[in-house]
Amino acid sequence: MHALLNDLRYALRQLRKSPGFALTAILTLGLGIGANTAVFSVMNAVLLRSLPVPEPNRVYNLRVAGRPFGTGNTGDDSTSFSYAMFEQLRQRRDVFSDLIAAAPLAIGRVSVRYGSEPELAAGELVSGNFFSGLGVQMARGRGFTLEDETSHALVAVLSYDFWTRRFARDPEVIGQTMYVKGVPMSIIGVSAPGFTGLERGTGDTDFWIPLQNRGDLNAWGDIEDNGTTFYGRPTWWCLLLTGRLAPGVTQQQAVSRLQPQFQNAAYIGVEHPKAGEEKPRLSLIPARGLDAYTDDYQQPLRLLMSLVGLVLLIACANVALLLIARNQARQREFSLRLAVGAGRWHLFRQLLTESLLLVVAGGVLAWILAVPATRALAAWSQLETSLQPDSSVLLFTLGVVVLAALIFGLAPLRNVLSVPAGLALKSSGTAAEQDKHKSRLGRIVVAAQMAMCVVLLVAAGLLLRTLRNLENVPLGMRTEGLLVFGINPQGLHSDREAMHFYQTLLTRLRALPGVESVSLVGNRPGAGWSNNNYAIVDGASPHVTSGDFAPLRGNDVGPDFFHVMGIPVLMGRDITESDTANSPKVAVVNKTFAERYLAGQNPLGHHVGEKPHERTIVGVAGNNKYTSLDEKDTPMIWTPYAQTGGVGQMNVEMHVAGEPLSLLPTVARAVHEIDPNLPLQKPMAQRAQFEESISRHRLFSKLAVFFGLLAGLLVATGLYGTLAYRVSHRTVEIGVRLAVGAQRPQVLWMILRESLLIAALGVALGVPLAVMTSRLLRSMLYAVGPNDPLVLLGSLVAVTLVALAASFIPARRAASIDPMRALRTE
Repeated sequence: MHALLNDLRYALRQLRKSPGFALTAILTLGLGIGANTAVFSVMNAVLLRSLPVPEPNRVYNLRVAGRPFGTGNTGDDSTSFSYAMFEQLRQRRDVFSDLIAAAPLAIGRVSVRYGSEPELAAGELVSGNFFSGLGVQMARGRGFTLEDETSHALVAVLSYDFWTRRFARDPEVIGQTMYVKGVPMSIIGVSAPGFTGLERGTGDTDFWIPLQNRGDLNAWGDIEDNGTTFYGRPTWWCLLLTGRLAPGVTQQQAVSRLQPQFQNAAYIGVEHPKAGEEKPRLSLIPARGLDAYTDDYQQPLRLLMSLVGLVLLIACANVALLLIARNQARQREFSLRLAVGAGRWHLFRQLLTESLLLVVAGGVLAWILAVPATRALAAWSQLETSLQPDSSVLLFTLGVVVLAALIFGLAPLRNVLSVPAGLALKSSGTAAEQDKHKSRLGRIVVAAQMAMCVVLLVAAGLLLRTLRNLENVPLGMRTEGLLVFGINPQGLHSDREAMHFYQTLLTRLRALPGVESVSLVGNRPGAGWSNNNYAIVDGASPHVTSGDFAPLRGNDVGPDFFHVMGIPVLMGRDITESDTANSPKVAVVNKTFAERYLAGQNPLGHHVGEKPHERTIVGVAGNNKYTSLDEKDTPMIWTPYAQTGGVGQMNVEMHVAGEPLSLLPTVARAVHEIDPNLPLQKPMAQRAQFEESISRHRLFSKLAVFFGLLAGLLVATGLYGTLAYRVSHRTVEIGVRLAVGAQRPQVLWMILRESLLIAALGVALGVPLAVMTSRLLRSMLYAVGPNDPLVLLGSLVAVTLVALAASFIPARRAASIDPMRALRTE
């Protein structure tokens, strides 16, 4: 310990004597490790993080592929199941120790009230075994029971975060009443800290209530005219299922045992498979990360992790070059210490201590930088969940630090073992000759850094061009002056009541000053939600091949929808006030629908849908974006909301004069005059909603650009250090050249040429790697090819400029050497 403390004190003195070297190495490591930690925090939250429950490796989410024809769903096709199916599968005790069902109370948040002020909160309907099946403990009160589910008890459990945020952890909240959509709920418990739901990607859940058979508390906020809920609709797949496997049952065994019963249950309420129709297939996936984001984020995050790994390699290479150059400059010191009796092991241990100090300091700085960087990533990504570093992220950072410490600890080994004891007696010129061949390693390392920099710059260029293309993509509508907000009326038990509410609302809003036109829409454009079904045109499904049905997207809209949104009506008419529940059922289709399913025909007058629910096409609208900016044109149908049934939560689209958000206070007052307990849901400009749909692209492009710039800075630092070290060791040589007649521009070009040769080698290595990487990015690109020549050319120019900028100061210093001073120094 005494020797170790001595080594530590000596290492601190040595680093204090070279503050520039120490700060550069620590900052380089901090940036490299910190960037990796921040990106891994996102990857951990989205893909890897397990649920905070006992034995999370036994908890799986159920997935389905190939939903039967004739069924419908609200939400993602692959995660939706019917209640009838849940009832059958929950009996399989040979597979599941518990099967849990859940469904959001709305698409988004619902209105809740505790006291006098209403607010929005995220709520879920869950089965009675939700907490017991997952093994979630209660911080206060109790969880649900199967009796609560079967009796549809009006009780609620709060999440610990919601209890903290809204109730200030008041222990007296148990037994109090909270109103959910106007329905009184008795609060019976508070979940354990850290548990915020099943991480479906729809945001952290604030509260849970048992499964209900009330029309006003139906799954996803759906309202049926006869008050029917998911209990009475076996063809409506709306539940999210999560199972805890029974002890000894594997994932593969569970799927094979459940598949026959699952396929039979899938056809409850519908006809058995039609000719050519593939039967649905069940699968189980581990309940990790954010289930809803897994498909969209999995490949991009892994690619991004690879790119930020290149930044770490560049940073480590820089620090290794700094250590090697510093230790080479100390060769005479090492030789002198050997000559007076120091052992080589002692020297190596001393240098290892210095390296460990640098790495530990860099790791601490990395963690300090990673925390705000992770907050920034959470804001950029707009993921409604915590991305704060947890124990897994801490272990990842410690692993990187330990690996870096081992690498940098071994870096001085060769220098120490190869130091000749008589080097202290030799001239600097002789020593420089012995060190000359060692500079090749530095040039090779810098060339490799430049190759990695090319890869990062190409990736950044492609993603940046993708973002620019998405920001400028035609929407097919007019978003200037459009204000949108959600409304989830309370206490409505039938379509008749919902229709009266929305008619009153539209009348009140149209009378406001500054409002030019108002309409309604079920799924907010740009929000990512869509109604997906199969097209039936004139009684038949068009273009059926290999069991695939013709796709069709739909949306329920109010009167004058196309006029309000500025979507051109190419043929026929808009939805009007006369399209009521008692009038003939009509629909408007888009241009893609007409071209794909009624090519060469006049679409007006044709029928869409199955009898007795078929509709007459009365209009053809231009193609426009529905779910997001990067979607492709898809056959689309719009139906009057008054004719669809199940009218619940809707979105109001308002075209106003001037800045849309400036009208919000007036709109809020008008809504509160109808219902004082009704808040506006996510009010925003319609253009901002579409921009939110490309948050993933914006996140990845910003990160790629940042990593590219960081890589360029690190490469410039490494090249500058290498050339500066070379110039300092060639002082005598350059002085002799100048003394015998060499011109200063020639010396300047000699150094710049070396830099350009290193850059050329890096480009030669980097271009093939960049081409391969860009092909992996293909799924993330929009309206730009993976081998875009403009991006490749721009990246090569950027690397060349980095090389010239980094080499200019050493080259200028070499050209300004005084020959006589150089010779006297020797």
